[in-house]
Amino acid sequence: MNISLIKMITICLVFTILSCNKKEKDRIVHQVVAEEYVVIRDVATLQTSDDPISNHIDSILSGLINSTIISTGQKGLDLNGDEFADLYFEIIDLNPYNPNGLPSHFDSLAARSGSSSVQFLDNSTWHYADALNKNGLINENQYWSSDNVVLGTFMNSGQFNGHGNKYLGIRIPNGNDYNYGWIKLYCSEHNDTLKILEFAYNENISNSIFAGQTE
Repeated sequence: MNISLIKMITICLVFTILSCNKKEKDRIVHQVVAEEYVVIRDVATLQTSDDPISNHIDSILSGLINSTIISTGQKGLDLNGDEFADLYFEIIDLNPYNPNGLPSHFDSLAARSGSSSVQFLDNSTWHYADALNKNGLINENQYWSSDNVVLGTFMNSGQFNGHGNKYLGIRIPNGNDYNYGWIKLYCSEHNDTLKILEFAYNENISNSIFAGQTE
């Protein structure tokens, strides 16, 4: 066989092998959200506020709404721009779920997230979502919860409350696999304030992503 032809075939084979082994470049979708949900339980303060959350809670405390549950309501987050919420966040009052009452030194509010499709990184396996630091790895080799997850609750049992800005790991169904991503959150020490700051996910199916990665 011609030596030049052999060299050409060898170069082509090497190029093919290298191309196959090269990881597909990450394609990251990133968006700043900057939403803040605050639960205020002082009626006088609520009456001077005109935002939907304050009006909702004010109506409950004033008896206009026949409910004992103080809640921000479920605030949806659209990840893929199709105008449908993929997941939600909520602050609720735990007192109605504890008929014997909570000790006075306990915070009665809890912040949580849920979805009918998106799953949450929950290596506790007890529905207390992981609060990741920046550059924390998010991939398939971890425990994922398809149920509601707690972000913050009494006795600092949640992993987010009082710890500053942290990252919630998520994975979004895509066919028979998932897109992996994160949501940057802030949950106050007493769970009365929840900020959704930004989110990102890897458009490449099944590829991992680092918390805070934007490109």
